[in-house]
Amino acid sequence: MSVDGFFEVRWWSRGAAVRVAVSDRAALPAARRAVARRLAGLRAVDLELSRAHRAAGRAVPVGPLLRDLVAVSLGAAEASGGAVDPTVGAARLRRSVVPLPACGSGWGRVDRGEGWRAVSLRGHLLAVPPPLWLDLGATAGAYLVQRCAEQVAARHGTGVLVAVGSRVAAAGPAPAGGWRVAHGPATLTGGALVTADVLRPDGGGVRDPRTGAAPDSPWAAVTVAAPDAARAAMLAVGALARGAGGPEWLAGQGVRAWPRTRRTGLPQPATRW
Repeated sequence: MSVDGFFEVRWWSRGAAVRVAVSDRAALPAARRAVARRLAGLRAVDLELSRAHRAAGRAVPVGPLLRDLVAVSLGAAEASGGAVDPTVGAARLRRSVVPLPACGSGWGRVDRGEGWRAVSLRGHLLAVPPPLWLDLGATAGAYLVQRCAEQVAARHGTGVLVAVGSRVAAAGPAPAGGWRVAHGPATLTGGALVTADVLRPDGGGVRDPRTGAAPDSPWAAVTVAAPDAARAAMLAVGALARGAGGPEWLAGQGVRAWPRTRRTGLPQPATRW
């Protein structure tokens, strides 16, 4: 389909809308295949991650894609001061009102301990100590759209935009007028845009890592522009996860942002688990 001087195709994958657009029509089939292959590789990542969780803290070998995704998520955790924590799921479990059985000690609640710092990634060996588990949703999609866009632009010499859910990355020469995008600026000529949302699953499942609850942020969502999609995701998710301090923190990061404030005077939607 031709739109404003570029050509694009859209489909759904793993519950997220996928969009691939190129400035050279001849490159569109190859660009679609490249993105589809990357997304299909996530099935193997799911299996590898499940194996690492079942290993109960023992180091297990993982493939290059999962290794990269974990490295990006741990880097985001460190860069955000722990606000973007891939082990936040343990905090959500800890909030459960139902006591959880602790092996050898009757009943008790889950303790996150060191959180993301307890996860070990050394080369291709990954160790996730229980009761932690990794949720890479905050940064995985951003990493994939960035790598896909760079790969297609380098191999085919075309301008390209790749979007998976609310993660968008562009590489190569943009068409006249830029790429049309749904959030933030009206058009994008390069770099990346990421939207994080407190409630939407494709917004990274934003939660306060200290409590596992939805963060007490004055914003319902925020879109961040950055040269790299993984950094944009870290900043967008981190700004919401920091709650009331998020806007000031994001203002000091030197990026453009488009927040959506919460409505006042109306009851907030229930927390989604």
